[in-house]
Amino acid sequence: MPLAAEPDDALEEGDNQQLLLATKGGPALEGLVVGSYCHDVLIRGGRVVGETLGGAAAFVSNVLDAASPREEEQEAAPFVVVSKVGRDFAYASEPAPARRPPLLCASPTTSFHAQFSEAAASAHAPDRELRRVRACDPIYPADLPDRRFAYGLAVGVAGEVLPETLERMIRLCRAVLVDAQALIRAFDGDGAVCHVSLEDTPYARLLPRVAFLKASSEEAPYVGVETARRRCCVIVTEGRDGCRLCWDGGEARVAPFPAVQVDPTGAGDSFLAGFAAGLLWGLSATDAALLGNFFGAAAVSQVGVPTFHPKMLQAVKEILEDKTTKRSSPCINGTTFTLEKSNMHDELHTALQETVRLMSEQQQADPANGNGGDICST
Repeated sequence: MPLAAEPDDALEEGDNQQLLLATKGGPALEGLVVGSYCHDVLIRGGRVVGETLGGAAAFVSNVLDAASPREEEQEAAPFVVVSKVGRDFAYASEPAPARRPPLLCASPTTSFHAQFSEAAASAHAPDRELRRVRACDPIYPADLPDRRFAYGLAVGVAGEVLPETLERMIRLCRAVLVDAQALIRAFDGDGAVCHVSLEDTPYARLLPRVAFLKASSEEAPYVGVETARRRCCVIVTEGRDGCRLCWDGGEARVAPFPAVQVDPTGAGDSFLAGFAAGLLWGLSATDAALLGNFFGAAAVSQVGVPTFHPKMLQAVKEILEDKTTKRSSPCINGTTFTLEKSNMHDELHTALQETVRLMSEQQQADPANGNGGDICST
């Protein structure tokens, strides 16, 4: 699938920086993540049960730091986060995943209340009611760094990624991956989350210049998958059923990984970041979706931004190094993407399933880990 990223005439030739950064596993690529950190308040049965760091930027950063190919001596994967918070931001001193300083503004930090039902949810029905109670300033095109990036992730959750900001990202990045919630979310007078048709938004005209658009099964009807797939590759996440990739002329289903759901917050963000990491490792899009499913499953098993066990991450790294040794460069830096399954797809799924078993054993041995690393007691 060809990319339609355009050169930005506003950048001088001398300002362009190399996209390739030498790493042990092959060339690493600098990315751009656009989306804000949030305050998430978790409510069950009318009672506040926790307050956590939220926002897609937090979940995406967490997975990219964990799963991107890089040199062993590097402290973090090479990507920049552009987010906005107010001076009330409660997690500024956290070492991770909010280690990349956000932009401070006069408005308060975006805050969501997540009301959970006592009953277990089905595989597809939403099991929480989201309400935005505070909204930070949006991210403007001028807030983005004035240089080029290999890839970008537009991951707004509260309308903070403006159409003109996404267009600027497309001009700065060779490939842009977008979460549909950044485009179709709307809020009623009480702050409750609702959706609008993508075709009725200013974002629709930008789809042919986007590489991948991710939507949940709940969001898919508003995206209009059959129309959108003719403009870019659409990935629909389907919870316990895994996900499916749809593009003009093809479709593929990708198997899920088992998980005990504790908190669904951040599952889609973690999926998209895992998917991007798979592309960075040189996987085809359908193979990369396995890594997306893996990290999506890992995210729901903890409250808030998850903490990944070092042994699990080491196992994933070894699997990817073994499966990608013959690939010369990351797919995400090419002018086209390979979308179909490779002949190692089933082997990769089996290997990652074994890692899921390790993760499950670790959680059983340390139940406290299920609370996540960034939760405030109330």
